[in-house]
Amino acid sequence: MHEAGLARAAVGAIIEASAGTPVRAVVLAAATGVDISSASAAWHAAAAGTCLEATDLTWEHAPDQLRCFACGHEYDGARLDPCTSCGGNGLVVAPADELAVVSWTT
Repeated sequence: MHEAGLARAAVGAIIEASAGTPVRAVVLAAATGVDISSASAAWHAAAAGTCLEATDLTWEHAPDQLRCFACGHEYDGARLDPCTSCGGNGLVVAPADELAVVSWTT
């Protein structure tokens, strides 16, 4: 389960950035393919006994960056989403990070 490693890395990064100050809320973005249930369980296990233990955790979807074959427009979306400009087919040019910290509040 790679979600455990992703969650531990996010917990560690926030603990370091917050200098151990209690954190009230965290927003994480997960790419397609990350199991949110597993990642949430891993987050809570990694956060136990730290300044993140009582954190309110919220999840968002992390979109890929695509480029349309027909018009060259770049847009956010999932692998098979049509171009938002012309409706054509796009190719992923920058995949979303598997797990990213969007924001956190002390």
